[in-house]
Amino acid sequence: MKFLFHIIILSIFVSACAVPSSPPPPSPEPSNTLTLGTVQSKIRKGMSQAEVLEVLGSPNIVTKNSKAQEVWTYDKVGSSRSSAATVNYGQRTLGQGFLAFLFGGTTSSAAANATNETKSLTVIITFDENKNVSDFTYQSLKY
Repeated sequence: MKFLFHIIILSIFVSACAVPSSPPPPSPEPSNTLTLGTVQSKIRKGMSQAEVLEVLGSPNIVTKNSKAQEVWTYDKVGSSRSSAATVNYGQRTLGQGFLAFLFGGTTSSAAANATNETKSLTVIITFDENKNVSDFTYQSLKY
């Protein structure tokens, strides 16, 4: 009985020291590769739908045109804001007068500038009956 008790206690200690298995790392999210450069350099007529999916990912809109051809539309909009500020302090000079030199009389100026920029990229890819790229167009706007 004593032997069984020791075995149970020993198994509790051994299992308590066991390292729990960690969950598998999450699969990386596919990066958003929809850029004007990617479209211009990698999309070609004759590519299959699978190749387009590999390069650009899933389309935002899938439709059929009047010729019953499948049309994929990719649309990406992004915005950025930048700002800058400048401050200029003048120097006191004796040429402004002795009292201005001692008690002030300097000039200073400040300016701030903020800009908002919005970019839009629309890509329209038309596939033929064999599910290969028959035509593609793109439009890039910055405003």
